[in-house]
Amino acid sequence: MSTQPTDFSLPNLPLSAPLQADPGRERGVYSWWLDTTRCPTPEAAGLLQLPDVPRLVHASGGAELLYVGRARRNLHQRIVGQHLRRTRSSALRRTLLAVLLPGDPSWREGAALDGRGRVVLGEAQEQRLTNWMQEHLLLGWAVCETKDDVDALEQRWIAEHRPVLNTDGTDHGAQLIELKQTFREGLPRRA
Repeated sequence: MSTQPTDFSLPNLPLSAPLQADPGRERGVYSWWLDTTRCPTPEAAGLLQLPDVPRLVHASGGAELLYVGRARRNLHQRIVGQHLRRTRSSALRRTLLAVLLPGDPSWREGAALDGRGRVVLGEAQEQRLTNWMQEHLLLGWAVCETKDDVDALEQRWIAEHRPVLNTDGTDHGAQLIELKQTFREGLPRRA
């Protein structure tokens, strides 16, 4: 499902389940949404420590905006190769772990820090987080022609909608950074 809305309206992006998404290999901006048709509240999905900010409701009424990100080169690589596979290279996955932890301490099992201090998970925990994302989240994206277009659209969507899981460009980012630090505390280092 490729989408290139003429007005780049975030609330009107077509959404799909993450593992069924086919974002293509163009550059663009993507958004992650809580699927409220499956899980009516963030708390029911285990997202217990979200900053208290208003969440944009999708035009369908069945999703709430959580995160906006950019793919300056390749949507498929960014979404499928990183957000759906590797916590080390995904700020979204690391933030999800931080807000899921208070409801279920087992999210830390097998977690460690790499040489750069980023959270890494074992294969089973990576798959568990991907499964959680598939069960609770939806994905939308807009294709952009240039890197400058990508940057401008991402900045606009973050400024307009203040996604609850974005740290950069939001006034609640410091709260998320603190939660991520709490998740990292005491984790062993991996070579």
